[in-house]
Amino acid sequence: THKNYAAGQAHFHQWCMAKRISLRRRDCIPEPILCAYAAAMAGVCSGGTARSRLAALHYWHDKYGLDWKGSPRLHRILKAVTLATPAASKRDECPPVTEAMLDEALRKLDPQRPFDVCAAAAMLTMFWCQLRLGEILSQTRRYDFKALPSVKGLRLRADAGGSLDRVTSALWLPRTKVERSGVWVWIAKHHNDPSFALQDHIVVNRLRDDNPLFAYRHDDSDDLIPLTRGAFLGRLNEIWSAVGMQCVTGHCFRIGGTTALLRAGVDPEVVKVAGRWKSDSFLRYWRALDHIISSHV
Repeated sequence: THKNYAAGQAHFHQWCMAKRISLRRRDCIPEPILCAYAAAMAGVCSGGTARSRLAALHYWHDKYGLDWKGSPRLHRILKAVTLATPAASKRDECPPVTEAMLDEALRKLDPQRPFDVCAAAAMLTMFWCQLRLGEILSQTRRYDFKALPSVKGLRLRADAGGSLDRVTSALWLPRTKVERSGVWVWIAKHHNDPSFALQDHIVVNRLRDDNPLFAYRHDDSDDLIPLTRGAFLGRLNEIWSAVGMQCVTGHCFRIGGTTALLRAGVDPEVVKVAGRWKSDSFLRYWRALDHIISSHV
């Protein structure tokens, strides 16, 4: 977010220089200039890009305690910019991970190899819990226990190796994109059950309570290594590309899990709560809408 905001502010300053507009650094940007800036992006970039750049300026005003001069006219201009989005600026929809892709990965991942067992557990947990990649996997091998889950934050249900009073598995996420103070995520039963995959992963990789939840034993040295986002996606995309399936990014798991639950007939409000969606924004991530409509009708 900070990187995008810095790019948005830099773009605005370049536009001001090109238009020979001089602004004092600690003064709020006048409304006519904001509108002119927004209008200049019509036919040049997408409405989402324009809004992101305006959001960067809004953040800058908030940071320095300045009044934001956004107005109804600015919102109307942004709508017009969206309508004028050039074809080259429109991105293809992010593809979902599918249940067929999960099945193919589970067939190819080696149940005797610690890395593959860890990857399988992370894959199923991310998919069925509608998780974001950064909520459970580290970007590097330096593990931040204040932001990522540890083994002691996992509560397996009774039939998956947990205490007898547990009927549903749960996972404590210390921090998410929205819940900065942490949140419990519930892990329901599925035919590719994340709870059993997590139990197997903990046994195979000999994890202790104070270890990262998604870490694996090195094949040769037996050192415990946190599973990184790059290694995780690289292994799965290697499997899927070899059989002609699409390559994916981390967000594709969240989209795929949402779509799979809706296709299974789960009430959209339940999907919304389970996925910790704070608004109805998850509706734009629905895929296979024809199947979803049929299942609910």
